[in-house]
Amino acid sequence: MKTKVLFFVSTLESGGPTNVIYNIIKYLDRTLIDPMILTLSPEPSRSRKGDFEALGVSVYQFNQSRISWIISGGKALKQHIAEIEPHIIHSHSLRPDVFAAKHLSGYIRISTLHANLKDNYINTYSRPIGDYFAYTQIRHVNHLEKVVACSRSVYEVYKGKVDSIDFIPNGVDTAIFKPLFTDVITQKRSVLNLPSNKKIFISVGSLCTRKDPHTLIKGFLNSEQANNSVLLLLGTGALEDELKNTYTSANIIFKGYIKDVVNYLEVSDFFLSASWSEGLPNTVMEALACGLPVCLSDIAAHQEILSINTDAGATFKCGDHEGLSKNINALTKKDYSSLQKAAVNIIEQELSAQKMSARYQKLYLSM
Repeated sequence: MKTKVLFFVSTLESGGPTNVIYNIIKYLDRTLIDPMILTLSPEPSRSRKGDFEALGVSVYQFNQSRISWIISGGKALKQHIAEIEPHIIHSHSLRPDVFAAKHLSGYIRISTLHANLKDNYINTYSRPIGDYFAYTQIRHVNHLEKVVACSRSVYEVYKGKVDSIDFIPNGVDTAIFKPLFTDVITQKRSVLNLPSNKKIFISVGSLCTRKDPHTLIKGFLNSEQANNSVLLLLGTGALEDELKNTYTSANIIFKGYIKDVVNYLEVSDFFLSASWSEGLPNTVMEALACGLPVCLSDIAAHQEILSINTDAGATFKCGDHEGLSKNINALTKKDYSSLQKAAVNIIEQELSAQKMSARYQKLYLSM
């Protein structure tokens, strides 16, 4: 008999946690595991629901707003899950974790913590709401049979605070994210309307305070490479208008939201991140899988990735744009082929989606 695993989420909005779930499901052995998904709220415009359905996964939608779910959704949702009859419920994010803890004690329950919750919620909602959300989620996941941190660094934050916690590092799909040959890069840059004769530095993520795009742009502009390179910023966010008005250099290119990030990673030369907090960032791993050396802020998650192979890049102190500039200068003077090999090695050695999925599958079957 197959083990039926229900992935329990708020929505399938495109982003880090949804991408992790997709990669877990994609590489599960379907002769052993029958994955399915239950969402709480109506899908947003940037939903990956169709991608999951293309994998042959049943997606059940409860389709209630947050307010109506709080008022009346509990009983109906519990009945809905009973009709699905899963063996294991794997919840992701605050609302599914709380509901699983309070109402689904008859099932084997697993949660994945995708970030340092306190940092994440405070950056999104500010205090005291962010503190309350983080406290609430941790209090409830302590009632579950198993909690999985998305990285060793997140595990270290919650070790001692969450009883049954372990970690499974996030992974990137190497069937999609991989280096291109040089001649293909030239052709693809032309299609994307990007310069063929300049180095391309790229950063992917929300243009928000936590990602610190100001430090990112200042560091690039103050580097020796600024005149002969471009910086691509993929993403939108609260700081978008401010950044566009502040940095008017032709070498800073704001691309907005891009669905197929891989197209831009493949043709870039270096990846930058100035983030103040991450779980285990998919965008960094995707860049490494494409053979891009990285220059990253010195947060625990970034250090964890680079500790696998320190030759793949460098770190700088959070908020230190001068340190970023110095690292950019140093990296661009190193042998690029060696940097590329080290970048790909990190993913192949530890952080592939295939390895992540195999680790989750082993956990499901053991429970």
